[in-house]
Amino acid sequence: MRIETPLLVVVVAVVAIGCSAGAVTPSTDATTSTTVTTARASTIEQPEIEQPAPTFEASVDSVDAAALGSSWREGCPVGPDELSLVTIIHWDFVGEVRRGALVVHSNVAEDVVSVFASLFETRFPMERVELVQAYESDDDLSMAANNTSAFNCRRIAGTTSWSEHAFGKAIDVNPVQNPYLRSGVLPPAGADYLDRSDVRPGMIVADDVAVQAFAAIGWKWGGEWSTPDYQHFSQSGR
Repeated sequence: MRIETPLLVVVVAVVAIGCSAGAVTPSTDATTSTTVTTARASTIEQPEIEQPAPTFEASVDSVDAAALGSSWREGCPVGPDELSLVTIIHWDFVGEVRRGALVVHSNVAEDVVSVFASLFETRFPMERVELVQAYESDDDLSMAANNTSAFNCRRIAGTTSWSEHAFGKAIDVNPVQNPYLRSGVLPPAGADYLDRSDVRPGMIVADDVAVQAFAAIGWKWGGEWSTPDYQHFSQSGR
């Protein structure tokens, strides 16, 4: 008897897996790896938009006794009808534009505006420009606050003579950076600025922008006195 052994045919199916370009070749353990590509967004630098430079602003208005408050009283050498309120903008010590106001004689109001326009254009800083009645019209308090001011019906310190401020024809600029050296240092904080060769923002020195701006309207600087008053400018030179 002949026994026929059946033929076992093993068919191996080979499945071809199409691979796209850049695909990873499968590893020997027959697992399939998948590559995920993340697109990196490019950073586009936006151009800086230049802001227009601030334009100087000023106004001149009349005042009355009520507006002058404690800075004026009966018997002062000029009346409210002879004075004007000058409102301006100025740079402060941190590079910000601030609004300020001071009272001057009406005859010099437009000249004073031109001075502050020059100071603004050159970015000369002033801490504050406020009416002295905000400091009870006390010159010591105003100086201690580093306040740039003009009219104040007061006498020259230690005398019976009217100050040029009582006529509205004098301006004190940054008293702390520019102290008055009569009978000590006024204000006391000005002692840090006695070395005038160490020029810092807000200080006034010979022939600088402040001196030139006031000289352009014929005003003189107290920093040239034998007893210097570095903050002081006046029409008369006193």
